[in-house]
Amino acid sequence: MRILYFFRLNPATKSSGSQWKAYTLLQYFKDRKIKVDFISDYTWGQWDDKAITHFKQKELAENLWFIKKKPEKKNLLVYLFSYKIPHFIYKITHPYGRHSFPNHATLRVRRQFFNILKKRPYDYIIISYAYWAHLLKDNPHIGNAKTIIDTHDMLSAQHQHDKRIHIGHALADELKRLDMFDQVWAISYEEAYFFSQFLKNKVKYIPLMIEKPHENEIPAAQRRYDVTYVATDNPHNRTASKWFFDHVYPLLPLSIKIRIVGSIGSCIPENLPNVTCVDYVEDLHLVYKQTKIAICPMLTGTGIKVKIVEALAYGIPVVCNERGLDGLPAKSNNGCLVTNNAATFANYMEQLLEDEPLYHQLSNEGIMLVRENFTKENMYLKLDEAFSYHTNQA
Repeated sequence: MRILYFFRLNPATKSSGSQWKAYTLLQYFKDRKIKVDFISDYTWGQWDDKAITHFKQKELAENLWFIKKKPEKKNLLVYLFSYKIPHFIYKITHPYGRHSFPNHATLRVRRQFFNILKKRPYDYIIISYAYWAHLLKDNPHIGNAKTIIDTHDMLSAQHQHDKRIHIGHALADELKRLDMFDQVWAISYEEAYFFSQFLKNKVKYIPLMIEKPHENEIPAAQRRYDVTYVATDNPHNRTASKWFFDHVYPLLPLSIKIRIVGSIGSCIPENLPNVTCVDYVEDLHLVYKQTKIAICPMLTGTGIKVKIVEALAYGIPVVCNERGLDGLPAKSNNGCLVTNNAATFANYMEQLLEDEPLYHQLSNEGIMLVRENFTKENMYLKLDEAFSYHTNQA
């Protein structure tokens, strides 16, 4: 079996939820001895020689190829006539849905993708995100390959607050893009249910994967940090962090030590005496083993919050807003304390740090949730079914 897999970012860094999911999918292919050719966006994925070497050393794909959104402007006439003008004409003659979310499968990107696809036949072609669904629209090189769109998020909902977006048009366009594929993967129960109302049996619930719940050898009382917040810098997390530091943080005692992990740290107010920011950590295990509780103050966004599941896998209770529960199969008894009220959010954090029986109750609930829904064995069974794969083929 050979698979062509397009994902715009570098999954080997595992610095976001979508990258973690892509990494575990590549690991599944490796474990099942499935041949993979991987395509990424060179600029968007922040690839350089070091990143390429790192990816290849992990042996996650047989071939690593890149697309580039724009050519270099070495010659202005060549740039205009080979890229700018054809791109403009293509955009006018191939509308993708008025008032919808972006279509990143431009003429230049499609041409590069076509050239890669012509190299050999594939059994499956996987495209991540409906932004790039049109890579396969009217594509003459698909052959007999089964096509899969890995949605990651419901994009019409993600863009609903964009001024140029009309939610009805965007939703109709999203469903139209997804319907081009043989399979539609959803990462959350809610999105799988919604998409299945329109796309029927095409939809498959493919959850994220956590290797296994981790035993933390350090007792909670002895861990270095009281609170950890893991997040990348994106519009949803910027809104969340601003709400937390504007409304919740002032209600907390300065004795509570807070650690921020991820690029969201650049958006955090400076010189807070009890807050430590770390831009990047290679191994989150080192973060969670020294953490008592985690927070996820999400007010907007769709899909499952990977950092919540990761924390729960370590037996770390989570305080979150209602949006933090998106995608979780259980909305209660799941290791989380949930509120949209800032004062209650702060009270929950203090309560978990002081109430040992409550802490252990939520810790156990979170571990059970992960064991029942997000283990490697659970995901591999779903993927085996999606690819009609039997382990005796390996």
